[in-house]
Amino acid sequence: MLNALKSRENIFSICCMLFFVSGVLFVRLAMGMEFPIPWNDETAFISQAFEFSRTGSFYVYGLNSDRVVMWMPPGFMLLLAGIYKVFGYSFEVSRWVSSVLYLGLGMVALLVVRASLCGWRRQLGILLMLVAFLSPYALVIANVGRMESLYSLLFMLSLLAALKRQYVLGLALVLFSATVHFNAVYFLLPYAVLVGWKIVRRESLTVGSWELLALVLAAVALGGYGLFVLKNIAGFLEDMRFQFAFKLGSSVMGGASGWALLAVCFCIPVLQLAVHRRFATEVLLSLYGIAFIAMALNGHSMWYYCAFNFGFWLLILGILASGNALAKPITRGASLVVALLLFGQLCYYGYRSTPELDPLKPSLGKLARDFLPEGEIDKVRTFVRALPPGATVSFGYSGVEPYFFADFARSGALWTGSAHSVTQVFPARAVDYRVLCDSVMFPAYLSIYDWDGFPRKSQDSGCNITRLSKEDKREP
Repeated sequence: MLNALKSRENIFSICCMLFFVSGVLFVRLAMGMEFPIPWNDETAFISQAFEFSRTGSFYVYGLNSDRVVMWMPPGFMLLLAGIYKVFGYSFEVSRWVSSVLYLGLGMVALLVVRASLCGWRRQLGILLMLVAFLSPYALVIANVGRMESLYSLLFMLSLLAALKRQYVLGLALVLFSATVHFNAVYFLLPYAVLVGWKIVRRESLTVGSWELLALVLAAVALGGYGLFVLKNIAGFLEDMRFQFAFKLGSSVMGGASGWALLAVCFCIPVLQLAVHRRFATEVLLSLYGIAFIAMALNGHSMWYYCAFNFGFWLLILGILASGNALAKPITRGASLVVALLLFGQLCYYGYRSTPELDPLKPSLGKLARDFLPEGEIDKVRTFVRALPPGATVSFGYSGVEPYFFADFARSGALWTGSAHSVTQVFPARAVDYRVLCDSVMFPAYLSIYDWDGFPRKSQDSGCNITRLSKEDKREP
């Protein structure tokens, strides 16, 4: 009987994961460059990875003609560079990396459920995982050349390690993830609470030899990044000023409502600690959930909205994992109410309407069209390959640049933006050619960045190549 139950449970898990994998692959294969459309963030991150794979340097003329751009840790770019070395470069390969990482994230999330829950609770946790991981705000990070899939995978791996009571390994993975993105700081929260709990309770913490090795390796990785920063300290400080100015342009944690949400959510692990009087599975799940939510609240970017999904899903898992605490009718009823409220938040944040993502969401109409016709891409590719070395071409930092990185490397010409760099507008650059690639899929809100005199109009007009003579070169 027990073996039959386990068999049915395994079949259920396999079916759910096949559904998850099908969703991710459908987006990658059917909407490869349509959800989302090419984004200028991809230009920045992929270009540094491509240059590192060729030259061993993160310097990219198009991002800043004077120095290496230091606005993001290099972990994701190093991974991409390694992939390019093995498989060769293409825009498609870059997006495939994120898709594979996201599939890995889903597999680790399944292991988190299996390590936390059993019986009907485990099956419910897996179903809720599908709700969280197949929302548009989550699927979008599986098909874009950014680092969300990578660091989310690392965070989930650290949670899995902590659930197996390998706390130091979990901490090491969080520290290592700081070489991928500064968002790692939010995931120090569970370990800060753990250390505080151990001190108050006067409990010891056992550290295995493999955990210690992982901690040393994480320290080495952080030390390497620190040396890289010291070598480029002036640029790092300048780019950090840019980043903080951007982040502080919005309220910290989304203002009063965001702080209130975090305070309410934090009541969950506090009550769990008070009831169980031990740093148990449900506490870890809840604290990681809060860390994801804090990251989303303070990120002020649609690429971080997926963290709401992961956060509320983990909080619900924390409620489901509170086994013995649900024995009494009163606590069972209260937990059910809290779980339903959290599920409402998961559905809201996972499927809500936002002005940033709404124009990008999949639709039947988008399945029948391409972001750019292949003929237009080939036209620009032929043009770039025929350019003399040193010729400069601006695409308006529109996100289409990664289509042509290999072609620029072959001809010796240089792609660029019309701004001085990605973190500094002036002094503006003068360029030899302007290539304007437009598509009806471009959201209208992106046109505000086309301040160089060649605005997109969100029309299927293909790619127009304009030669700029000295008297024609425009400056803002």
